[in-house]
Amino acid sequence: MRLTHLCDMELAFDDNPVLVRPYGGEEGTAFGQGSGTVMGERLRGTARWDNFAHRRADGSMLPDVRGAITTEDGAVILFRMRGRTIGLDTAEGRAGNQLVWVLFEAEDERYRWLSDALCVMEGKVHPNIGRNRGHVGRARIYICVNELL
Repeated sequence: MRLTHLCDMELAFDDNPVLVRPYGGEEGTAFGQGSGTVMGERLRGTARWDNFAHRRADGSMLPDVRGAITTEDGAVILFRMRGRTIGLDTAEGRAGNQLVWVLFEAEDERYRWLSDALCVMEGKVHPNIGRNRGHVGRARIYICVNELL
């Protein structure tokens, strides 16, 4: 398998996400909504999304993001992201290391090829920076290319 760069994304929560921990420990569920930008040669535009993530007892997050990208040329592309966000200490402070799979669905003929793509994302989440809107995530998305065919 080979990874081919598709786009970069910067996503930020509109407000602080809500975390509910009903079991008396760290485990729980979080919900948040946000917006962002998508920057790439083949995919550019703005995104709106929501995240209904599970928080593990060790504090790691399991994002479940669903959203829509409106491209610069007016197409709408739906996307879903799921994976892991693991907290790490970095030189810039505490950050989340994200590894996520991404699926797209597009009706517009110009982007229908995305509906057949399996993508992966590497990302970095920083709390309380950028646009004064809570957590900001910077991510790079790659298309997985099957080299066995």
